[in-house]
Amino acid sequence: MRHFIPLKFLASIVSFVLLLSLSQFTYAESIEVAEFSTTAQEMRYRSLINEIRCPVCQGQSIGGSNAGLAKDLRERVRTMIIENNSNDEIRQFMVDRYGDFVVFKPPVNKNTFLLWYAPFAFLALGLFFFIRSLLNKKKTEKIQTVDTTKAKKLLK
Repeated sequence: MRHFIPLKFLASIVSFVLLLSLSQFTYAESIEVAEFSTTAQEMRYRSLINEIRCPVCQGQSIGGSNAGLAKDLRERVRTMIIENNSNDEIRQFMVDRYGDFVVFKPPVNKNTFLLWYAPFAFLALGLFFFIRSLLNKKKTEKIQTVDTTKAKKLLK
């Protein structure tokens, strides 16, 4: 006795496999190949793309982002390195174009003053109030011991 697979079932399996294989193409990314004449240029490139923040992706460097703008910025960094621009010139180009937000280590200026010095101010205030509370605690302990000795004298 022969067993036959129904034609509808076979067609649905084939269509499912085709659909599954076609859906994988949407996740494929092309691999960027950045060619440099020296390894020093490549090291500078790797360092800079990890120092520059992606304007589209919050908190991600352009080296780790797949956004279209990040790809364009990586290409711009590569061309500027090939043109022998310095790291500071490349960073300044990015800051001029996208603002201080684009670098992970923003410069100290009037716009970023609070960003750099507010943590130290909060630390100083915290230490001040901590020391003040310790001193107040010692004073209250001293007053309590004096009060108990006075109470003992009165009870005698």
